[in-house]
Amino acid sequence: MNKYPNLFSRLTIRNITFKNRIFAGPCSMTPGGRTRCPDEMQMLYFEEKAIGGAASVCVAETCVSLKYAPRKLAFGNVALLPPERSGHREYIKEAALIARHGAIPSIQLFHSGDTSHPRFLDGRDPIGPNDFVRPDGVHVTGMDEALMQETIDDFANAAKLMKNCGFKMVMVHGGHGWLLAQFLSPATNHRTDEYGGSIENRARFPLRVLKAMREAVGNDFIIEYRLSGDEHMENGITIEDVCKFAQMAEEYADIIHLSAGSYYTTNQYTFPGIFVPHGCNLELAKAVKKVVKKAKVATVGAFSDPVEMDRIIKDGDADIVYMARQFLADPETPNKWRTGREDDVVKCVRCMNCLGNFDKGIMGCDVNPWIGHELYNLNLLAMRDKQKRKVVVVGGGPGGMMAAWTARKEGHDVILLEKEGRLGGTLNYLEHDVHKQDLMGYKNFLEYQCKKTGVDIRLNTEATKEMLEALEPDYVLCAVGAEALIPPIPGLKENARTPRQVAEYKGKVGDRVILIGGGLSGAEMGLSYAEEGYHVTVIEMAPEVAAQANHIHKPAIFETMERLKDNITCKTNTKCVAVKENGVEVEGPEGKYFIEGDFIINALGVRPRYKLVEELAAADVPMFDSFGDCKELKQVRGAVHDGYYRAMDIR
Repeated sequence: MNKYPNLFSRLTIRNITFKNRIFAGPCSMTPGGRTRCPDEMQMLYFEEKAIGGAASVCVAETCVSLKYAPRKLAFGNVALLPPERSGHREYIKEAALIARHGAIPSIQLFHSGDTSHPRFLDGRDPIGPNDFVRPDGVHVTGMDEALMQETIDDFANAAKLMKNCGFKMVMVHGGHGWLLAQFLSPATNHRTDEYGGSIENRARFPLRVLKAMREAVGNDFIIEYRLSGDEHMENGITIEDVCKFAQMAEEYADIIHLSAGSYYTTNQYTFPGIFVPHGCNLELAKAVKKVVKKAKVATVGAFSDPVEMDRIIKDGDADIVYMARQFLADPETPNKWRTGREDDVVKCVRCMNCLGNFDKGIMGCDVNPWIGHELYNLNLLAMRDKQKRKVVVVGGGPGGMMAAWTARKEGHDVILLEKEGRLGGTLNYLEHDVHKQDLMGYKNFLEYQCKKTGVDIRLNTEATKEMLEALEPDYVLCAVGAEALIPPIPGLKENARTPRQVAEYKGKVGDRVILIGGGLSGAEMGLSYAEEGYHVTVIEMAPEVAAQANHIHKPAIFETMERLKDNITCKTNTKCVAVKENGVEVEGPEGKYFIEGDFIINALGVRPRYKLVEELAAADVPMFDSFGDCKELKQVRGAVHDGYYRAMDIR
């Protein structure tokens, strides 16, 4: 029986039928190849979403202009090549791979406008609505009629080319601070001619783009327009103006797609992170849905609950629900929901380590070791030895559970030894963190999978050399994690609680919380207490807190700190010199002074359990390997990925 009849109902637009209302958003994990067109890795990545049951799969931001296409694009974009360059053949393959699984292939078209840089444009100035000099000294050329017409032609030609390549629809990116949004938003459009001022004037250029695209593709092709319903910036576009624009745009666009945010501000609204609620843009979609007459309305924004998504369709709040990063965590999500396997869905934890680390070349998903590495993993699958082995995993944290679950799925007999009374390891420390419930859900998911697949879980069992030898395993995979770092600060050990002790604490916290250590974990923990109403002080020796955070998550942390500024204070360039029962002595730019506190937390980090690993490695067993934090501090992603690949390496 279909538990979600509305979500899995069919939808037909311009004689093109979608098999359900779940669309895969334009979220990429890999850059284009040398031709700046989709390469084999990217093709496999988008195909996975189609195999997983998405009704439509949208290929990520694709620039319509070679002349103004950045050479280094932030989100794995690919520059659209004109037909004479023949690179468009790769788009033909991309569309075919998506379509052969019953999904409608779509591609997102964009122009970066004034956000680009001359070093990416062969020395040319970027173009935009206004002629001005940016704070970084770059001159932006204000677009005249000739530049506008050139850009209109670029969009129209790109849409026609993509139709010829086999795509059934395009998503015009008119949000997030790209060129079309720059014209539409009063925050970025300061023109005084017919393209500035009123919403009718600001909409003039985007509407010309849409009109030209419709004329280029005809009536048997779908055009979707994505815009930010709320830019979350000063003087940004209002939902009232968005509704007016949607009414104008539906003459040419079949779908109005409501996102939020702008690249001019923090990206936590464009890519909703842990400080933003699930379904954060639904109200924007509902507002537009009430005023449009012909166009379908799509909503997006950290959706991952099929019950809520089904209700959205049933109540008419939107016609389509997009998911983006959820398809990274688990491309099979729609198929699992449709067949009643909700407990088997790997949910996105919204860590932003996918898109947020793209600039470092660290592509992938914390909770899905496969995604973004499809081509490389084919060799891994080819070399698998299906002979059953006896495997002992030591440590029931995220890495240990992933290793045990994966090894069991591969057909091995698996014993998981955990010295505590429950699985989870360091993730159990996050149980009361108000912003980390998605990550706690992932911990519960791993535990469920270990039990479901038949892993022999032995809690309250501390592994020893002798125990490992007695079990006579073929493989020992050691994931004993890390322990709290306790440097020789007077009173630290006696008066400050480690994260584990905090998680186990049942007493009264008091009003004033002090965190010694403002790394990523300390900053996030401080925000959780501040969100709950405590008065928090974070002490950090470095010039800034959360220095390890990725480039999307870090600004979100700082913006949330600003929102909670009455409850949280960060003391940077400040050293803790002593810890008392009622506070800490510190030394910083203001000299030496005392900060009073009721609850003091040691958030100075952890160190690998090297000594324990060496003791266990002395066991006389055929194969012993250690991974995760007990070998090298890698956070959740490192532990989970190591656990997966160590299990897949069993021969």
